Amino acid sequence: MKIMKTTLKFNQLIDQINRFFFAPRRIFYLIFSCFLSRGHILIEDVPGVGKTTLAKIISSCMDLKFRRIQGTPDLLPTDITGLSVYNPKTMEFDFKPGPVFTNILLIDEINRIPPKSQSALLEVMEERQATIDGKTYVLPNPFFVIATENPIEMAGSYPLVEAQLDRFLMKISLGYPGREELKKIADIYIWDNKEYNLPLKLSLEDILLAFEEVKKIYIDDRVKEYCIDLFDYIHSDGMVYLPPSPRAMLHVLRTACAYAFLNDRDYVIPDDIKSVFPCVIAHRIILKNSSDFRDNYAYSEDVLKRVPVIK
Repeated sequence: MKIMKTTLKFNQLIDQINRFFFAPRRIFYLIFSCFLSRGHILIEDVPGVGKTTLAKIISSCMDLKFRRIQGTPDLLPTDITGLSVYNPKTMEFDFKPGPVFTNILLIDEINRIPPKSQSALLEVMEERQATIDGKTYVLPNPFFVIATENPIEMAGSYPLVEAQLDRFLMKISLGYPGREELKKIADIYIWDNKEYNLPLKLSLEDILLAFEEVKKIYIDDRVKEYCIDLFDYIHSDGMVYLPPSPRAMLHVLRTACAYAFLNDRDYVIPDDIKSVFPCVIAHRIILKNSSDFRDNYAYSEDVLKRVPVIK
């Protein structure tokens, strides 16, 4: 097939990022598949494995606006979306936009944000707009949320409810680096963090073009049937208390298109479905005997082993 121009640029970008953040290529493919599917990603892992560092490096490689919100228990909804401030000179209210009016938004420790403020993100993440004082403001395009959370320390935290979790197209864990990766980290970051002024940047034009190219990726009916079989299996499994919604199925298909795009293909194969399925599904199901994300992820991988691929 003819390799798409923006596919090559995204892979060059991943090569560049991998020189500063040492993770399996699959992690980068998942994150950019989420981005190209116009979704948002939640990274759950223990402190110190590089969640925030990865988000900063990714934002520095794209010619887009970047803002950060640090999750704290006293964060107000207006600290996220913005507010209207009375101007005595004009005797009118001026709108002061919050940090959500950006292209890439990093929300550090989202589970430190109280529920009332978390709810301010519902409209923002799903509809890409914010309603303040009865007036609706459209967010910039593209709009990509990278949120992080610590699954271990529960004191002073507010677990995300199902509606909030469903706003995230993907949920992933980075895991601990291997021995070779630790050596590279020690060589580069032993004294301080680097400034991520990387030479290769994706322009807004490249990104918008990639969005359109991903939409053109072909999905054969047999591949769609395979994806439907996976969801049918979960819905009929007695181990599952809350199965995934039809929206989750659409998200699997969309991210599979993006995954195929990053692999220089203009069509989806079953392996693309398998690559994205656990990360899209695991945070959207509730098992009867467990509510732990790691158990859900293991269950999702087990479903892939049990459901045969359509020939």
